[in-house]
Amino acid sequence: MASSSHIPVSPVLCTYDGRRSLANQLGSGSYMMVDSSQHDPGEKARLMLPVMKENDTHCIDFNYLLFSPDGSSPGALNVLVKVNKGPLANPIWNITTHTGKDWKKAELAVSTFWPNEYQVIFEAEVSSGRRGFIAIDDVQVLSYPCDKSPHFLRLGDVEVNAGQNATFQCIATVRDAVNNKLWLQKRNGEDIPVAEKKNINHRKFAASFRLREVTNQDQDLYRCVTQSERGSGVSNFAALIVRGSTM
Repeated sequence: MASSSHIPVSPVLCTYDGRRSLANQLGSGSYMMVDSSQHDPGEKARLMLPVMKENDTHCIDFNYLLFSPDGSSPGALNVLVKVNKGPLANPIWNITTHTGKDWKKAELAVSTFWPNEYQVIFEAEVSSGRRGFIAIDDVQVLSYPCDKSPHFLRLGDVEVNAGQNATFQCIATVRDAVNNKLWLQKRNGEDIPVAEKKNINHRKFAASFRLREVTNQDQDLYRCVTQSERGSGVSNFAALIVRGSTM
């Protein structure tokens, strides 16, 4: 990741009519797009939404497509959430497969509580195939909860002694979480798999994540992430405090 370079301009607003090869495939309209044939593998372009606070939004939805004439993947579309101008960490949602000519819709349920602020970043990364288009459209900041992506309740800090096990419990509300992938994300980008998941009721579930025999190197900020084909949910960051730590 660190060795890859960035496309020196943000994705530009283009019209299908202005790009005949794509116009023949998808018709007319406007959108934000990266033409992977114009860039080297590993290059990235980012579209950054304005910095927001929890009181400003509850859900972000958008349309996307990854298209190439031969059905191969033109690259990856990643979504990252940066909190309080901190590091980017790993994507909370991504897709790398060819999606065809029809636009798909996804939702982002971002649970960040006042006074914290966050910024959603869309990132297109070019693959070795280098022939195709990565596009997003109709990005909306909504003032109500997502319909299909889980919203996490506030994640609390965890404090333990050095050498003990630490457990984070993430609770989220959603109509159906059967096919959701869950993980705990460390601020530096490390992803920790779920240890246990259980349904509290038909609209709420809990997921537990365990860190064993923690040391000062584990003391950091952590957040819960869930992803499905319908979108993604991400919790606030909570601290792991290791007593006896020299950090």
